[in-house]
Amino acid sequence: MSTRSLKLLAPVLVVLVLWFIPAPEGLSQNAWHFLAIFLGVVIGLILEPVPAALVGFTAISVVALLGLVGDSKESVKWALSGFSNSVIWLIFAAFMFAEGYKKTGLGKRVSLLMVKYMGKSTLGLGYAVAFSDLILAPFMPSNTARSGGSIYPVAINIPQIFNSLPDNEPRKIGAYISWVAIASTCVTSSMFLTALAPNLLAVDLIAKSTSHAITWMEWATIMLPLMIPMFLLTPWLTYVLYPPTQKRSPEAPTWAAEELKKLGSVTFKEYLMAGLATVALVLWIFGKELGVDSTILLHR
Repeated sequence: MSTRSLKLLAPVLVVLVLWFIPAPEGLSQNAWHFLAIFLGVVIGLILEPVPAALVGFTAISVVALLGLVGDSKESVKWALSGFSNSVIWLIFAAFMFAEGYKKTGLGKRVSLLMVKYMGKSTLGLGYAVAFSDLILAPFMPSNTARSGGSIYPVAINIPQIFNSLPDNEPRKIGAYISWVAIASTCVTSSMFLTALAPNLLAVDLIAKSTSHAITWMEWATIMLPLMIPMFLLTPWLTYVLYPPTQKRSPEAPTWAAEELKKLGSVTFKEYLMAGLATVALVLWIFGKELGVDSTILLHR
């Protein structure tokens, strides 16, 4: 039996084993069966025999089909409730924005520009990586998408210029760049409401319990005064506490300039992406005054 088949079988076995175990005292049989399917989903998401979205969709369909959350009418309503949740659609649409940065090459261009103009010293390179993340953060609600899709492809080349790799002089410059990239994205993720998907989920939970929906500007008013000093200190503190042995990096701006030449002039798609991102940000900030939901603004 192939590895993929085993991964596919494991969640099903977990569900079946728990399904036929009697429900603990005080717990209904439907609730116990729901828990069995939920644990099967967790195993499926860990092993990923199929895409995660398909794992979730299959589980929702099974729960609705078996009527574990009520009669047929209630089951259908429950199954479709997620598709009518504006926060979920906001997260989905914003992830599409992140994909747009990657596909158009705008994210990479921003990172290269930061390296070109700030990368003459190792400390400057640290700030270049941090500011690249900061510029993209308001529009990309995933630090993974920002770091992995836009920052990492540029940052990973910098240590290679100086032959500073995990198995060869990592403290020369590579370790410092990596630490700054990790620490900076943690800070920027808290600076803006739309910088991290869990921020939007937290706001939704707060709105349901307090009937007050925190706006983009309210979030920024509280978080920016706290996070800006922390953001500015992060590359410097890393430089002090985990100092690189290479202090100057004149090769990095030269390399970034060459990469920008390869990219060529800014394309129409990049201008369009930047324009749409700017419009979206402005409307996220002032959408409440305009009486338009932020999710609708994104899909437009």
